[in-house]
Amino acid sequence: MGTILSLLVCVRIARLLSLNTDKIWSVALLAIVTALVGSRILMILFRWPRYGFAVGLAGAVIAVATGVFYALHLGLPLRRTADAFAPSLALGSSFVSIACLEAGCAYGTPTHLPWAVVFRSPAAVPGAPLGVPLHPTQIYASLAEFVLFVGLLWLLHRPHYDGEILGAWLFLGGLSNFLLTFLRGEGGPLLPGFITVTQLVAAAMVLAGGLLWLHRPHAAQVSHGG
Repeated sequence: MGTILSLLVCVRIARLLSLNTDKIWSVALLAIVTALVGSRILMILFRWPRYGFAVGLAGAVIAVATGVFYALHLGLPLRRTADAFAPSLALGSSFVSIACLEAGCAYGTPTHLPWAVVFRSPAAVPGAPLGVPLHPTQIYASLAEFVLFVGLLWLLHRPHYDGEILGAWLFLGGLSNFLLTFLRGEGGPLLPGFITVTQLVAAAMVLAGGLLWLHRPHAAQVSHGG
């Protein structure tokens, strides 16, 4: 459901940004297929679930690389194309977080808050604490990404430079993900001493988003959503 809705939103936004919707659809489908196939192959090679986080990250990298090269091949403007995809990525991430709640992955740290969740099924991902009240970090993440999705749609309908929508998603999405790592009990393997892989990825997103906003095109031409 998340994939279908994200695709429909992406095509709609591409139309608003005067992009070729057939080309955008092709790029999106190719990115999805390569992400699924690539992650499954890596899952087998690296023996899921031990390296599950790395596999998921590698699948995302494969999808982005494939999408960029195919977009260039089709002659699509990269910054504006990325802007068309950014809200869909936020929406898709919101659905993925709900799927994580169902599976028990990306679980939170113990808490006594009244909205804590408790996993009891042995079918939950290996390592998920059973019978322990935990922060529903999956719900926190889903809500944060959905609010970001709405915010990006608002930005699209205001004057903006190409690349600013992607920059906003990277910066705000990375910031929320970084903050949520402090409530997560599962954050990927530790780098020597002080930071998890999840925090490193989130920090890289914040940095990339900030750079996109700082290094906006000098041309006076501005994109308008709608």
